[in-house]
Amino acid sequence: MQIIEGIYQLLTPFPQFTTEDAKALRRDLEEHPRVTKGLPYVLPYMIKSGGDTILVDCGWNTDSAYLALEEGMKEHGSHPTEIQKLVVTHVHPDHYGMAGRLKQLSSCEIVLHEKDAEVITARYFAPRGLTDDMSKFMEHNGVPALASPGMSMGSMGMLANVSPVPADTQVKGSETFKVGDFDFEIIWTPGHSPGHICLYEPNRKILLTGDHVLPTITPNVSIHTQTHGSPLGDYMRSLEILEDLDVEIVLPAHEFHIKDLKKRLREIEHHHELRLDEMVTCVDSGGSTAWEVAGRVKWATGSLADFEPWMQRAAVGETLAHMEYLFETGRVAKVVRGKHLYWLPV
Repeated sequence: MQIIEGIYQLLTPFPQFTTEDAKALRRDLEEHPRVTKGLPYVLPYMIKSGGDTILVDCGWNTDSAYLALEEGMKEHGSHPTEIQKLVVTHVHPDHYGMAGRLKQLSSCEIVLHEKDAEVITARYFAPRGLTDDMSKFMEHNGVPALASPGMSMGSMGMLANVSPVPADTQVKGSETFKVGDFDFEIIWTPGHSPGHICLYEPNRKILLTGDHVLPTITPNVSIHTQTHGSPLGDYMRSLEILEDLDVEIVLPAHEFHIKDLKKRLREIEHHHELRLDEMVTCVDSGGSTAWEVAGRVKWATGSLADFEPWMQRAAVGETLAHMEYLFETGRVAKVVRGKHLYWLPV
């Protein structure tokens, strides 16, 4: 799909979907945007101008995703071998998974924020230490022994669909680069990942948001073994960074593009305010672990006990991010008792 001349929205399916499935789900979602459909596809963006061709995000490293990318680029007069620069908004596998394959095809420059670039080895090249750390992390946060092994290994099956490659260029945020007639600024927006970035083109008033701002859903903002501090605090502050931008078109990596950035920012902030209030009510007077709190939260996709292990891990991580933000803002306290971390009302 052409957004404007020179910027093209592509589509690559998740591993469990065909390209046609993903396209059909997208059409359905555009007609009924408030009906949850999960994430059947990623929306990479090709920017082609003045002899330059760059790609923002790419999708999983599957043959169906690659063929969809190839088909989409061909529709707009290009091919993956012509990619000169691949800008990855964050290092999660649905955005970064095909990076190694594209690097082999085109020798493109791989651009990542330094905070995400530094976790590639532990996450994708040598993940055994990560799973060991995750097991201890789960125990510390109250996950029962029977559930912990599955949750610790929950995302390892995804590695088969990732072709990792180190970053050629690591950015910090505020850098600018040209693509033909386009001038892009990199905006560091941590939260969903420590090194998440957005791309802003002020002349066309376009903002590529990756997973930071999505049309109807909110990204998972978690605490896990590769995060530090308060990711939800970082996320909320990153939303504020976008408030003053002059934007007419928002191009996210999932769902569909939207126009009213400020309205969507207010909706996301309100969602988290409600979730924070709910989590406070889920804490027992004597203290609760993150596992216990997560089991009481009313998740949009079901209950914690019914989730697959990787979703349970995401729910516990998201709970922790909210609890840490509540601690940061003085609404809960925390204490370690034996092996477990407990959150307490104040």
